Amino acid sequence: MANRVEPFLNGLAVLFLQMILSDFLTIRGIRPDFILIFVVYLSLKWGSLTGVVAGFTLGLVEDILSAGSLMGLAPLTKSLTGFLVGRLQGRYIRMSPVTFHAAWVGIMMAHFFIFIYVNYQSVFETNSSIFWKTYIFSAVYTFIFIGMFQVIKPLSTIKPPAN
Repeated sequence: MANRVEPFLNGLAVLFLQMILSDFLTIRGIRPDFILIFVVYLSLKWGSLTGVVAGFTLGLVEDILSAGSLMGLAPLTKSLTGFLVGRLQGRYIRMSPVTFHAAWVGIMMAHFFIFIYVNYQSVFETNSSIFWKTYIFSAVYTFIFIGMFQVIKPLSTIKPPAN
């Protein structure tokens, strides 16, 4: 029972952290995505199913609380990220470290591309340089925070729970 409660309580804490800190950390409309970072860590620990459920649930709550985003985009991209990162669960030992880290970075970059493209499609069509800058800055800003979290708990050390 405790195994199911822990991710839920941590998810609520991260959602609260996202709501409180994101306004303070916003730079020119770009804010770090703590929920995405949580989904990555959770998926590596608990697997794809938990990653999809957490990504969808937290993404839906995020969409409901934010008036500016397209409804359903955050649950879609975070669920997809949770599923793909969850496929990396327990594979650090079997993969080369470069491949493992390239995989989760690539998955997160794909998340940001889909999210930014759908939100800023008109910008992509009118001024692609602004679109690409927004994409890169959004990704880099979140990667700065995931880098800080990796100092505390590296992704390579996350192990699935023992049965």
